[in-house]
Amino acid sequence: YDLKFKEFKNLDYSKSLVDLDMLLSGGPLKDGIPALLNPKFSNIEKSTIKDDVAGIFVEFGSEQRFYPYTILVWHEIVNDIVAGEKIVVTFCPLCGSAIVYDRSVDGKVLDFGVSGFLNESNMVMYDRQTESFWSQSAGNSIVGDKIGVELKILPMQVFSFSQLKEKYPQARVLSTDTGYYRDYDLYPYRSYDESDDTIFPVSVKNKRYFTKEIMYVLPLEDASLSVLNKNLRDGENKFKLDVGTLIIEKNGGELTAKLNNKFIPGYYEMWFSWATQHENDGIVLE
Repeated sequence: YDLKFKEFKNLDYSKSLVDLDMLLSGGPLKDGIPALLNPKFSNIEKSTIKDDVAGIFVEFGSEQRFYPYTILVWHEIVNDIVAGEKIVVTFCPLCGSAIVYDRSVDGKVLDFGVSGFLNESNMVMYDRQTESFWSQSAGNSIVGDKIGVELKILPMQVFSFSQLKEKYPQARVLSTDTGYYRDYDLYPYRSYDESDDTIFPVSVKNKRYFTKEIMYVLPLEDASLSVLNKNLRDGENKFKLDVGTLIIEKNGGELTAKLNNKFIPGYYEMWFSWATQHENDGIVLE
């Protein structure tokens, strides 16, 4: 494996939670997809984002920020600080997985980059401090010195730019002035989202739903819950669980989940990816 991981001089690949043969090259090498470290933002009025473009929205303190998919699809990771919160905004186009994590780990702030590897078709991140590998969708370190450490999931939403303008007119929008030349009006994955096939192989092929169906996912301590995003109606959606009552409230595209009145931060992921990652602990909500 010295040759396979030659770009990662500090990676101790003898520590691993996954079969190293399952880590496949996605094409670009280390940082070939450049994560953003010092993102710039603009006011909504100055943004050229089209109304139907979706993105990740976060709110901490009095600060509100929007990260459009049209930019994330080219960078996949944005390391940011919002109202003092050290966050990493992540998006894997192959899995539709949009997740925001706290990048403060054991009292230190990690900076994340794109490794160039995939595990079960999902982006493998790495931190620049130890070069440990991290699963983007599972949020845990899978290879290296940080093995087994889990990132804390933070609250986020996914909705369109038009919804952002209506509900959060003071929000700041990630700028296309990234320091890299990319055609942010071009979607590089073409019709991938409509296809039933994945570009890279996965070990689990659960056909319960369409492969690329978007799921709303809620992590519990010993389980992962998911529900078809399109099936959630406006207002309260109640689910009776063994551990209590789960209420997912939908309001203008925003989702808020509470289990026994305790808030649970959720995220989004394609069906095939969630089913693969959570074959053993996944619960589908009907």
